[in-house]
Amino acid sequence: MSKQATTFLQALKQAGYRITPQRQVICEYLAATDQHPTPYQVHAAISAEHPEISRATIYNTLNTLQSLGAILEMTLGEDQTHYETNLAPHINLLCLHCHQIIDYAGILPLADLQNALIAETGFQPIAAKIDIIGFCQSCQQQRTAEIRAPLRAQTNR
Repeated sequence: MSKQATTFLQALKQAGYRITPQRQVICEYLAATDQHPTPYQVHAAISAEHPEISRATIYNTLNTLQSLGAILEMTLGEDQTHYETNLAPHINLLCLHCHQIIDYAGILPLADLQNALIAETGFQPIAAKIDIIGFCQSCQQQRTAEIRAPLRAQTNR
């Protein structure tokens, strides 16, 4: 079992929840994914191998982990809720067109910001969530092609 899955299970246990086989499967899936899954995607992936785990159990476990701060809820509009399972400092790059979420963990001044928050306000951050909204490289190319297509049609007349 991964360190991240153990962290999720410990959060549940410390909050007084029993560690059931279903919760263990859910936590292991969340720890293993490098995506930002929706509740539907979590259910689809888990139910393929574990049809005995109900949608309600998955949704309730996601909500519980989120309320404990073990995972973060990301809302992208249009009722698209995703979960961030990687609480290490990074930036989420959100594509407005395809809704892809890309993690960027390059050089980040987040540690300095967190230290300043503690020193100046006494606030103890458990995670930092920075979202940058724009267009991924693939969608940029697609948009450029869509914009140029009518111009090409006009010049070919």
